[in-house]
Amino acid sequence: MANYIVEGCLDGLEYIVSASTTLSPLEVIGFNFGEESEICGTVISVTEDEPIPLYSYLHSYIDCCDCFTGGTLQSLEFQNCDGTTFLYSISGFCEVYGSNPRKDDVFQFSEDGILFCATFIDGKEDIPDDNNYFPENGPYNTCNECETEIPRSANTEVLLCEQICTESGTTVVSVTPPHPVWTDGYGASVTQLNMITLGGNGLNS
Repeated sequence: MANYIVEGCLDGLEYIVSASTTLSPLEVIGFNFGEESEICGTVISVTEDEPIPLYSYLHSYIDCCDCFTGGTLQSLEFQNCDGTTFLYSISGFCEVYGSNPRKDDVFQFSEDGILFCATFIDGKEDIPDDNNYFPENGPYNTCNECETEIPRSANTEVLLCEQICTESGTTVVSVTPPHPVWTDGYGASVTQLNMITLGGNGLNS
């Protein structure tokens, strides 16, 4: 019987886990205390410490996402950088990234093509929210770092009308022209929607 320092997959906290089998550094395991729900974590090292509570080893897994499969945790709780919170499916997140988020990681999500940033808080047993959110990019260290990566726009978009003449008649279609892009005071790229880029790769190319 040996004790191991194990880092929680989601919370990053260190636990002391007792195991009757030999565990290797970086091995992902499930463990618990008494009748509590299984926790997923990564083995760091062997230790001589025997604190209370002393958690017990349950199973080994391929990775943290594999450990979450079939467990009681169903969702990940995120807090929008504007302060509101939402729940997102653990399995859905793992499917996109191939790994789980860590506490305080910031990610870009999209909703109907609109990007926003949110901070990971914790895992939940609650059923994920029924929303149209989709994880796009990350992790980032802060909301500000994440938000500066979101494309920005200014003013109302200008469209052009293009007349197409054929033997059967004339058709007019709406065309989205290329717009100039500039950098604001925060280092973020801003697309000037009410202006049109001329020249190379623009209307004259």
